[in-house]
Amino acid sequence: MQPQTAPKRIQTRPCAETFRCPGGALCLDFCNTGQGARDRPGGEWLATYGELVDWLEAAGALGAEQAKRLQRAALAAPEAAARTWRRAIDLREALQRVFEARARGSAPSGDDIARFESEYARGAALARLSWAGEHGEWTHDAASSDLVAALRPVVQSAAELLTSERLSRTRRCGSPTCSWLFVDETRNGSRRWCEMASCGNLHKVRRHRERKSAPAARRKGARADRT
Repeated sequence: MQPQTAPKRIQTRPCAETFRCPGGALCLDFCNTGQGARDRPGGEWLATYGELVDWLEAAGALGAEQAKRLQRAALAAPEAAARTWRRAIDLREALQRVFEARARGSAPSGDDIARFESEYARGAALARLSWAGEHGEWTHDAASSDLVAALRPVVQSAAELLTSERLSRTRRCGSPTCSWLFVDETRNGSRRWCEMASCGNLHKVRRHRERKSAPAARRKGARADRT
């Protein structure tokens, strides 16, 4: 979903950045809401259960009616909503580490895989098999008002990516100050940046400055040698 079509309450929040520069999978966009993304340390982008639901609705992972039901359920049970939000953030951080490990060609931590498996098992009761043409498709229960239902679309997206050939094309942005993840869809697998207009251009500017400063530094060193 593009930011101009996202709900207005989302458009001005920092998390709307994930819609302007999508990672290619819902689970990666969710990871990209993490604190300190794109070298912008500060507050949590999804600071409450309500903000989590807002973001998922804007991402197209929850329908408007289910989002309203979940928001009402959270207001009715704030402590349970806070616990579910904490689980969502813990899941996000575990998935971030899993996908970063795969982007490096390393094996993910057993603890992080176990964290994902736990959420997958918990959300199994909310899974529904819908029939599409000649084959079935696992989806989440769009009628559920169970607070945990907010996590199901992310878990499903992660399960699909982790078990697909697209996993080998999962990348972390080449900028040392950006942790954003994306699926490299280029034909030759050459994409380096989450977005050329941001991290890519910053790298180009940095390299240009380094090239300009190198000759000056050599001239300064040569003058020092002569003296």
